[in-house]
Amino acid sequence: MEAALRRFSERGTAAVSVREVADAAGVTVPGLYYHFASKADLIREVYLAHGMTEGWDPDADFVAPTARGVVDRIVAQARAEFARMQANEDFLRHMQREDTLGDDDARSAGQQMADAWRARWSEVLRGADDLAPEADVDVAADVIATFLWGLFVQYLSRRDPTRADRIEPFARLLGAALTRTD
Repeated sequence: MEAALRRFSERGTAAVSVREVADAAGVTVPGLYYHFASKADLIREVYLAHGMTEGWDPDADFVAPTARGVVDRIVAQARAEFARMQANEDFLRHMQREDTLGDDDARSAGQQMADAWRARWSEVLRGADDLAPEADVDVAADVIATFLWGLFVQYLSRRDPTRADRIEPFARLLGAALTRTD
């Protein structure tokens, strides 16, 4: 599955043949078909391995930050999520490519992932002790998700691991708009 993911993320699922995946994995085509009945089954298993199926539980591996303040919660969660994005770089690149090329399965899975991601961010923000009562956590969750995705795209294009250093200044800026002033 990792050989398939690498190839899919490089050129897309439509452009990669079963023979190419088998060669990259060091198995025969019949050997690959022994484990996967079709290329579609292989694609589904790749998605399943990365938590992107209908039965996906978006909260299964979610641990809310223990920090109490808005800024500290944003920093802790954003650093954890950015590291998770880096660890799943091939999969996320693949999802973005397939979405751009118009793959309906990738779009659906990507939307499910984005919705769950924003819901988790809303939960993270609501758990802060200093959150202003009038703060719109859903809009803030959208802003954070957009910022993190942009940061990740910059990381991919520049291969610069210091991109994560922008998380704390961003959190302070957004935190100022979300915290109580009393």
